Amino acid sequence: MKSKLLLTGLMAAVLSACGGGGDGGSTTPTVTTKVSGTAAVGAAIGNALVQAKCASGSGTATTAADGTFTINIPNVTRPCVLSVTTADGTVLHSVVEAGTDTAVVANITPLTELITAALAQGDTNAFFTLFDTKAQERLTAANLATATGTVRQQLAGYVDLTSVDAIKGTLVAANGSNAGNGLDKLLDQLGELLKKSGTSVSELSTAFATNAGTTAIKTVLQPASATCAGLRTGKYWAVSGANIAPAQFDASTLQLSITNPLSNVLPAAMALTPTTDLQASAVSTVMSLTPTTDQNCRFTAGTVGSATDFMVSKSGIALVHVPGSQTVSGFLIPAQEISLAELAGDWNALGYERNDNSVLESTRITFTLGADGKFSAGADCTGVNTCTPWAAGEMPTLAATSNGAFTLTDQSGTANVVAFKGTDGQYTAVITHEAGILVASKQVVRAMPVVGSKSTYWDMTYLPGQNPAYSADGTVISTVDAASSVYTRKRNSDGRVDSWKQNSPVNGLRYRAKSSDLNARESISMTLGNTGVGILISIDPASLFYDISVLRP
Repeated sequence: MKSKLLLTGLMAAVLSACGGGGDGGSTTPTVTTKVSGTAAVGAAIGNALVQAKCASGSGTATTAADGTFTINIPNVTRPCVLSVTTADGTVLHSVVEAGTDTAVVANITPLTELITAALAQGDTNAFFTLFDTKAQERLTAANLATATGTVRQQLAGYVDLTSVDAIKGTLVAANGSNAGNGLDKLLDQLGELLKKSGTSVSELSTAFATNAGTTAIKTVLQPASATCAGLRTGKYWAVSGANIAPAQFDASTLQLSITNPLSNVLPAAMALTPTTDLQASAVSTVMSLTPTTDQNCRFTAGTVGSATDFMVSKSGIALVHVPGSQTVSGFLIPAQEISLAELAGDWNALGYERNDNSVLESTRITFTLGADGKFSAGADCTGVNTCTPWAAGEMPTLAATSNGAFTLTDQSGTANVVAFKGTDGQYTAVITHEAGILVASKQVVRAMPVVGSKSTYWDMTYLPGQNPAYSADGTVISTVDAASSVYTRKRNSDGRVDSWKQNSPVNGLRYRAKSSDLNARESISMTLGNTGVGILISIDPASLFYDISVLRP
């Protein structure tokens, strides 16, 4: 039998351990984690609010004049994501992986924004705003190392990040008369690169977030012309009629050189001058582009009244219109290294082609392409939902050519194909043949627009037997119903309100019913990713037209 004295002593010990007792008990000590770093874009980002969100815990701080900051977060559970807004409104992000260190470093710069995008595999603003369990699970040391390596590899040749830790490395930002250190100078290099190419940090972040890869990134980092960020120095495909040809553009001189055989078939209205391309050892056609004074990204070449018109999208894809031509005159498309396997998937295509009676009409097809270039399915579609599958013997094949383009072959002959990959990772293809042209895009689920968002655009409408009609207009999104996938938009010129159903009749397309006053024809439209180019066909038998729009900057 234990003594009362012993039991009493044991109880006192238990109460003491549990915080019991008459003095109100002891408290668990607070452990504070210090997150510090420097916010900079080359120059320091001074007097700016830095926010940190962690798996558990959050905090804020204001940067000093030299961009440095320290956030003390009590009882934090990592990982964490940070953000800061620059003077021009750009939001930059950085990250801290999981761990228990009580002092960590996380710089916030354009480089850390790109790393965060590559890690998040999506929009960095959404990654920060939500920072849910899924986001936290992505923020591992292994994924962070992979994302850092991706940015390092895809910026190679532009900014040398060999052995550089952009997030944790020592960063001294330039401010006042104080020069920055080595890491800061790399930020200067990146800033100068973006300035010359007309590309924003946000656009480059999108490319890393979508795994667009070196191909798309190389395109948007080429030097841009002074009046149009989309028109950059580099190689292009010139598409005209059934022909494609290599082309080269120099943004500093605004000269476009197109290699034969395309120059043999270009309309005389272009007023071209044959020259010798010594590098290619072939005759080329050289055109000098003149900016339109009141419209950025619109150019002309040739004599007034008969000049060829170039309407350039932000991606560099340009619609080329030759006066007097009733067909789609052509495109300029940045040339990229795209493999046949990359094009595998389900596609939509909207065309403007001659029927059996040699009359131009709008067309729609769907097809499925394998990594080996073989078509496994395809269909010709009329109206909204009527599609006639192709027979097994009608299936085309696609093959890569030696110059980086593609050739499509079926029982009726061959067609030339060029492909383009945008910074959103989405693919576009232009298929051109003797009977007309098709513009294709991989099937993706298109997001609904945001109420109030605005756009302005150039528009070319092609009607059988008539010269195309040009217009410049704009729209604003009026209403959005996510449940029904229907939204409305109002046109600037006449106030007309159109109603569109997104991802109808299939993913990647949108459908518009005919309006009662016939001002809006029943139509199907396709947006080519984030290229800034859209294609529309009328499916109203009373007016079957083909329409190409290019978003203005």
